[in-house]
Amino acid sequence: MLVPIIGMEVHVELKTRSKMFCSCKNDPDATRPNQNICEVCTGQPGTLPVANRQAIEWTVLIGKALGCNIADVSKFDRKHYFYPDLPKGYQISQYDEPIAFGGSIHLSFELEENIRDEATIGIERAHLEEDTAKLTHDKDGNTLVDFNRSSVPLVEIVTKPDFKSAPEAKKYCQELQLIMRYLQVSNADMEKGHMRCEANVSLQEAGKFEIVDGMVKPLGDYKLNPKVELKNINSFKAVEKAIEFEIARQTKMIEEGETWVQQTRGWDENKGETVLQRTKENAQDYRYFPEPDIPPFEPMKLTEGVSLPEMPIAKRRRFHQEYGLSYSDAKILTDDTRWANFTEDVMTEVIDWLHSLPEVNGDSDEIREERKEKIAKLTGGWLTSKLMGKVESFDHVKFSAENFAELISLVYTDRVNSTNAQKILDEMLKKGTDVDPSHIMEEKGYGQISDEGALAEVVGQVITQFPDQVQQFKDGKEPILKFLVGMVMKATEGAADPQIVEKILREKL
Repeated sequence: MLVPIIGMEVHVELKTRSKMFCSCKNDPDATRPNQNICEVCTGQPGTLPVANRQAIEWTVLIGKALGCNIADVSKFDRKHYFYPDLPKGYQISQYDEPIAFGGSIHLSFELEENIRDEATIGIERAHLEEDTAKLTHDKDGNTLVDFNRSSVPLVEIVTKPDFKSAPEAKKYCQELQLIMRYLQVSNADMEKGHMRCEANVSLQEAGKFEIVDGMVKPLGDYKLNPKVELKNINSFKAVEKAIEFEIARQTKMIEEGETWVQQTRGWDENKGETVLQRTKENAQDYRYFPEPDIPPFEPMKLTEGVSLPEMPIAKRRRFHQEYGLSYSDAKILTDDTRWANFTEDVMTEVIDWLHSLPEVNGDSDEIREERKEKIAKLTGGWLTSKLMGKVESFDHVKFSAENFAELISLVYTDRVNSTNAQKILDEMLKKGTDVDPSHIMEEKGYGQISDEGALAEVVGQVITQFPDQVQQFKDGKEPILKFLVGMVMKATEGAADPQIVEKILREKL
């Protein structure tokens, strides 16, 4: 049986104010080519690089967020290779003494299809380097070089070959993007190249190899199949598709007795396949040696007193366990730190309000837990379906978490039904800040009508207006009752309590 061995290398551009080794503005997305450049980032002779302190600090933060060890002493190295986007003929990177090493990230698959429910992915290293320039190919076949991106701080995060499937690699990249955004060190937008994912894939025969310290080693006389590095992957969906294609391609080659050499392949989105780019160089080909113009440094001394925020994986788990939100709602609400913070405040307000109710204090632990589950489901649904469904982004939410929590309390206590509560929410979004849902309810007459005497009169009118439907219900067509309830709701502009309306209708019919 063949098993895939998969590792990931992810490059993340840091959004420091200046570039990695010069004072030029760090803006790789600048629309005018070559506007943020100098002698250093264009590789002019006689120039000297000066390391960006904040880039080092942020790399330490990233390492800590990934559970890594931080090196006592680290250094930069020169990585030599020739390419038109590398003006010096070498890249300043890190070779044998990276800033961070030996971490891990835990993935769980409550909402995704995967061959295992949980996976722990080892982090081999996280090192800091400079980005290259950007090549643009015009319609006439000319290649132009834009140095705006040259020397932008770039963190490379290398995993151990611990992935067992393409969905795991996709999930890992998604979690990594969230971590970068929670740390506020990168926008990590894959479409803009802020975050670039590369996969290393090789198929091996089960039981004929072992993985020791992140290295795949053969057992006995078994010969390992070479790994293939996949590049040009610019979306999470493409990460999954590229790996799945490569697994299928290598499987077919092995079954047909074909062999291949270690190589780099690009992902062609239009064709839906990987294509050969070049055979892979080894570390020796890069002729690494220590960067002579930048002395070794002590990373930890640069980040004393800096603490990590709660990471998205931990926050998602806490939202589920502490607040009772579903895995799905917790995932949606923690994908953006602004929504996560708003949810935190809303749930705190709602739970405090729930505990203040006299009847709750007299309930048993079991009933209190049921109430908590009910209001968590209600709040999660209103946040993800109702509120998120009405706005393009969190920027459109101007009212406070306390205002939204009050709206939830009105729905929970049946003071307003769902239809009118959504009308109140629309008014809250229009008014913006300092809105009182209770005031809107009273002002617009959106409060739920529960008075049986008042509703009985409306029900009587509906029975008179729709004799055919009344007869159909009497003849045993139960679904017709929902139509009659709907007509009463329409007559009361959605203010009637539907349960009381159904009760009165059954009694009268």
